[in-house]
Amino acid sequence: MSVVCATNLTQPAVGAATVAAAIAARLGEPLCLVGVRDVEHLSPELPSSRAEARQRLEAEASRLRVSFGATVETHLLQGSPSWLLVGDERCQHSRLMVLSADGWGPSSSWRRVPLYERVASHSLVPVLVVRGEGRSLTEWALGHRHLVVLAGVDDSSTGRAAAAWLHELRRIGPCDVVVANVCSPAEERQRLGIHTPAHVALLEPAVRRMEVLDPQVERVLLREMRERVGELPGEGSVELLLEPGFGRPADHLLHVAKAREVDLVVVGTHQRAGLSRLWHGSVSANVLRHAEQSVACVPPSWAVSQRPAPPRSVLVPVDFSDASHLAISQARSLVRPGGRVHLLHVHRRRATELGWLDHYGVLPEPPSERAQVLHRLEDLVARESGGGQVEWTVEGVTGDDVAQAICQATEREGVDLVCLGTSDAPGHFGYLDDAVARELVERCRRPVMVLHA
Repeated sequence: MSVVCATNLTQPAVGAATVAAAIAARLGEPLCLVGVRDVEHLSPELPSSRAEARQRLEAEASRLRVSFGATVETHLLQGSPSWLLVGDERCQHSRLMVLSADGWGPSSSWRRVPLYERVASHSLVPVLVVRGEGRSLTEWALGHRHLVVLAGVDDSSTGRAAAAWLHELRRIGPCDVVVANVCSPAEERQRLGIHTPAHVALLEPAVRRMEVLDPQVERVLLREMRERVGELPGEGSVELLLEPGFGRPADHLLHVAKAREVDLVVVGTHQRAGLSRLWHGSVSANVLRHAEQSVACVPPSWAVSQRPAPPRSVLVPVDFSDASHLAISQARSLVRPGGRVHLLHVHRRRATELGWLDHYGVLPEPPSERAQVLHRLEDLVARESGGGQVEWTVEGVTGDDVAQAICQATEREGVDLVCLGTSDAPGHFGYLDDAVARELVERCRRPVMVLHA
């Protein structure tokens, strides 16, 4: 597959073409130089005729062939750059598309969307928007230096796409990667169900500020980031960075980019359109418009889907009924040797129990019952034949909402599957019934297996 560079044959476009040629030569791919003659916004710097545009395009291709030894083919398009580049088949079926952030003139749209933003929001391939001369990118592609890269990665298709494209960057040349996750401390506490004292006077001085992450939350988030990035082969360092904050994630990414003096920012793009784009906003659009560095936008198609595999860890909610015993046996049979089964008991608060409610995290088991509950859970482990082939962990929590407490535990523990035993048979004394199962299936982000005993 070729590397495509879009150029309007102005001086700012020279830097982008140079970067594209260096990358194409490094990959051993041909470079497709697509010249665009914008007849709606002619200026003294632009070619005055199609013949002049063709002549300047061929001269630029010759320069790139001599400088980098790349195979360069040329194509000249005439019309509105936005629609030409979005709809051109060569641009949409390439390995990478490169264009300059400057020199394209005013946007013809009433929304005043810059050309590079419109192309990135519609492209089926990664788009590299080069700012300035792109000297750091060229030197990196030639193997003369490491590239300092900031990648915005979260638990979304855009975050997974950005993480996956880091592998492509490492194939081109050595990269020192900073993987950043912009997170809200309050939202993460609620998602994970991690309890900390609600009254600020009870907190340690170092964690009293709203934007500071709880240490337990930080450990879980770092584990999730390691799983998303995975093994990143190639030369260069990899740093995982949690950036707590509120407001627009793009602002925090830009702050990190400036503080770390990175050469390139990598973000995924949702490729929303119309009212959806206005309502939800766009991290990639804000980064593209306001970044001082070059920016790479990666479409959702680059997100790596998880391959079906036996679960490494399974969570089993336990109410000490026969249905729970069945679910424990089923979970142990699903997990391969070396895997883990996590037993969770949710203590539902009684009307007679006093105390304030933590709106973010679940509470531990009541002290009066904690030792007894953990002992009963450990007894269930001891009953399982062949249980020594897997790791067993037990936990007891208190919560008003059983389904929510289970969902929060799946996030904290990072399990692959929930195995839930239910029963509506006469004499069933457990609280894990079909209503809890339906609610859990609706709300849980992990797969849920329901065993109706």
